[in-house]
This record gives sequence, structure tokens and C-alpha cells, in this order.
Amino acid sequence: MDIDLNRQRQFMIQAFGLQHVDKRFTFFYDETNNIRKFYLTDDGTNVSEHKNFVIGGIALREGQQLPDIDDLRTKMRMQENAPEIKFSHVAKGDFEQVLASKKLGIALSWLIEHNVLIHYSSVNIISWSLSDIIDSVLMEDRFQHYGPYQRVLKNELYRVVSRDKRRFLALMKHYGYPDIQRDQTGSFLSDICALLDAHGSEDDDLPMLVLRDMMKEASTLSELAALTGNEKNVLIADFEIFYTRPVMLFQNSVHIFDHELQIEKGLAGTRFKKDDGFVDFSFSDSRQQSGIQVADVVTGLIGKYQSFVEEHSLPELLERKANWSAEQMANFQMLRELIDRAHAESNALIFRSTTEDSQWRNDTFMHDLPAAHRKL
Repeated sequence: MDIDLNRQRQFMIQAFGLQHVDKRFTFFYDETNNIRKFYLTDDGTNVSEHKNFVIGGIALREGQQLPDIDDLRTKMRMQENAPEIKFSHVAKGDFEQVLASKKLGIALSWLIEHNVLIHYSSVNIISWSLSDIIDSVLMEDRFQHYGPYQRVLKNELYRVVSRDKRRFLALMKHYGYPDIQRDQTGSFLSDICALLDAHGSEDDDLPMLVLRDMMKEASTLSELAALTGNEKNVLIADFEIFYTRPVMLFQNSVHIFDHELQIEKGLAGTRFKKDDGFVDFSFSDSRQQSGIQVADVVTGLIGKYQSFVEEHSLPELLERKANWSAEQMANFQMLRELIDRAHAESNALIFRSTTEDSQWRNDTFMHDLPAAHRKL
């Protein structure tokens, strides 16, 4: 099946101000926290932890060759019988623990020394699963004036859900989300309003007040356009869209993914059209592609970092950083340098689908930008 994504590509480039996506790279990919399918159960969801899904790795510029990986193995003193480099060989534990790893420092400095770019997409799976609630309301003509506040409203809904996740997941399961029957639309939205009221307070800021007012008005809707005709209880059927996003955007590049049978099956026989042919993408064995091995290290670290930012408030993050060792701080600064380099090359190399709060925490914690005036 041949798919022409040029119209969607142009829309994304213009909507998000993406730059330099016509450059030629060779991308190597791996992923972490890949649960393959995310769905509701009687106990909540099919996974107990809601870690960000991350797919990413390294990118080589046109004409650039992958540096000798044996040199990296030697510097990290890897055992000769280890068939390939894995993140678990480099560091173990949570983000702060892996940040203290000398081997991690060697890997990061190796990437910087050889001018190898990193890239990644990170997805907050709860935030992603909730987004259609707000989107469905805003599809209605009488709610279009809320459109400019779409991200703010999604952020506020996520805040409330985070305070009482078990209750909200049970509510979604009760209504068969994301397949809300038309005769239950009002009840579903009214129950969301009740949850908003239950977690309201006198010091609620304007975004929360706007969300509450909008949802109360929306409870009179007869249906939610994006939440009908879907498979009941399935929040994310697969993560294929996050594999194809960079393929679509960087259509002049070569894309080499680690084997992932579910995705390979879904894309079997699929070709993505571009002006002069088709995008070059393939799946390969990491033992035969050393670039995928390095990608495993990158995505492993990014996965740990994203979880760290998602799970802590900004004051907690800053307090912890103030107590880091010299090794931790040096490795963190190298990670920041790699992210900054990637963004300078193309702002499409780094993609984060998460809440505004998380974005702001990240900007202050990693990039020292002024903190937003929110309860972060």
C-alpha cells in the first residue's frame, strides 16, 4: 500500500514551525517503555506504571559515518563475550542513579566528541489518552472560542486526573471510553464535572475555572465526535504513529529501526511516497546494526529522564539537582548539550507529547529558563 503523507507533512511543518526537515540524515532507532497496547481494566490499566513511551536514538548527517563502536566498547571496558551494547550495560536504576554512572559519561562524551546527533519522541501515555475529551468538545461550533486554550485545558484536566487517577480510570472504564454511547454522553461529561468539582478549591486559578465552565456547558452535548465508534477500553491500540512520524517528516533521510514485530506487521507492504520516490525505512537486528545499539543507550537514558521530570514537582527537581555529585552534574550537562545540538540542527528532532506543566518543568530544570507562574 502506497501512502502519500505530503499534505499532513506540510500541515505539521507549518503548524509547529518545524525547520530543516528536508536535510538528509541516517536515523537509527530503538525504544523503551514499549507496552505495545494500552487499555483499561477493572483494576485500572493493563500496566501498573504509566511511564513515557520513548522512541529515538542517533542521527548521522549526510556523508557522516558511524564512529567505530569497538572504541566505545573498549572505553567502557565491556566484556568481550557481550554481543552488543545495551543501556543495562551502561547504567542501572532510576535517573539519578544512572546519572552517576562513569560508563554513561563515557558514552555521552563519545557522542559529543564524534558530533553524533540524538533524536527522540517521548509520549505521556495518560495525557495522550485524555486528549480526545477536550478535542471532542472543541469540535463543536459553539465551543470554538475555547480553541486558543486547547493545551491549557488539556493541562488542567490532566492535573485533576493525576490527583485521583484510580477514580478517573474507573469512570472511563464504566463508560467504555473511548467509545462513549450517544445516550451516555451527558452522563459521562457530568461525571467529569463532578470530579472537577471534587478537586476544586477556593484558590483555583483561571484555567481550572474555564475548564469547569466549559465541561458543564458541554454536558448538554448529544455526542462526542472523536469518542464514538472506537474500540471500547483501548486507550492506545499501538504506537505505530510514533514510528511513522519521523519517517513522514524527514522524508529525504534513511530510517533504520530495531526489530519490533507488531509494528513491522502493521507496516508490511506500506510505502510512504515522496516527490521523487519513496521514503527509505527498514527494520534490522541490533547485532548487525551498531547504530541501533547506541540508540538503545540514548533511549534508555531519555526514558529515565522523562519519568523523572513527569514524577516530580519543580521544587523537588531543583532541590535534588542542588545535591547532585560532580559526576551527576557533568553527565546532565552533556545530556543537555546533546539535546541543544539536536534542536539547533532541526527542531523536529526532539518531540515531546506531554502536558504544559511537564514542558515548563523541563525547560526550567534542564535549560534554566524562568519558571512559569504555575503550581509546578
